[in-house]
Amino acid sequence: VEDASFVAASRAHNHRLRAWFEGEIAGLGNAGLRTVPSKANFSLVLFEGALSAETAYHGLMARGYATRWLPNQGLGQALRITIGKEAHMRDIVDGLREMV
Repeated sequence: VEDASFVAASRAHNHRLRAWFEGEIAGLGNAGLRTVPSKANFSLVLFEGALSAETAYHGLMARGYATRWLPNQGLGQALRITIGKEAHMRDIVDGLREMV
């Protein structure tokens, strides 16, 4: 927390990749995916089409990604996806594209 340059770099990374990630999810809008606007280090992806959040959760888990499926919090149609390394975020988007 005291390393101001690390915090600034992390914020810039999260801002850039979150914007890119949310744009990619918006491109899957015809398949029923969308994000809730965020300023955090994660995006909440809503699944409102044929692909369910549960199916996506298991599919991404099979690719090695731990996301948060939220049925016990009243959001069974959502995944909380933390912004990570660019290569991982690209792979997550690729996985979601394959599933839809």
